[in-house]
Amino acid sequence: MRLSHEIYFELIDRNGEFMDTRFKNYLLISDMDGTLINTRGEISRENISAINNFVKKGGIFTIATGRTMESAGRYLKQLQVNAPIVLYNGAKIYDYKKEKTLCEISLEEPVKEIIRKVKYDDSSLGLEIYCEENVYIYNPCRFTERFSKKGYEIYYNIEDIWDKNWTKILILGEENQLDVMEIDFIDTFGDVNLIRSGENFLEIIPKNTSKGHGLIELCKILRTDLSNTIAVGDNMNDAELLKEAGYGFCVANGNKKLRDIVKYKCPSNDEAPIKYIVEWIERTLL
Repeated sequence: MRLSHEIYFELIDRNGEFMDTRFKNYLLISDMDGTLINTRGEISRENISAINNFVKKGGIFTIATGRTMESAGRYLKQLQVNAPIVLYNGAKIYDYKKEKTLCEISLEEPVKEIIRKVKYDDSSLGLEIYCEENVYIYNPCRFTERFSKKGYEIYYNIEDIWDKNWTKILILGEENQLDVMEIDFIDTFGDVNLIRSGENFLEIIPKNTSKGHGLIELCKILRTDLSNTIAVGDNMNDAELLKEAGYGFCVANGNKKLRDIVKYKCPSNDEAPIKYIVEWIERTLL
């Protein structure tokens, strides 16, 4: 539905001038890796400019990612993020401005034993445990080396964390290796909330948790209507996010399964998809 021209602008009493607020009441939420972040590991100037323009004109912009607080936080200084962020694929909502956790769900205790079985079944798989904002390597592989290469602190001694609350488990391996494991996982190891977040990443997160659930909770916090949300992602861990949003976009470089089930498409992560979406909102929804 098109908003009337009068809603585009609100009076700034202090200056006696009109401010363009055409994106007011709209929330734009983006995945990070493979979506907002390009193949060079950067956020393009075009995307940054589009986000700044969207926020300046009344929009709400935030992130939904599988990353940790520290990992996601490294990118926030260059972005106009004006709402809490969905972390760990929906297991946590964190307000960086207030430095406050608004919502957090922990893994079920039986999952801890399942991960022992996974290690015993295939010792070539990398296994990472995310606990209290720290990353613990339960079993190393070539993919678990990515943290140390980027300067993150990681831990190998996990003896002290078995009685603590875990946020998620990440299983790392070759693409074809995880393809087979994903199909057989629940029959082999037990019932878990399993999501594929990348070619080499298979995650176990708390039950009844997803980026989509995170978006629903975030809208309650912000008192924002889901119908006024626009989401964009690239992989199957974004499927629920794009499903729950009023408008869900998949980038051109996204997972084929996701592209097939999502109505809206946008350019790849190397072609400023956020810029495209902001222009689409202005052209289509206003």
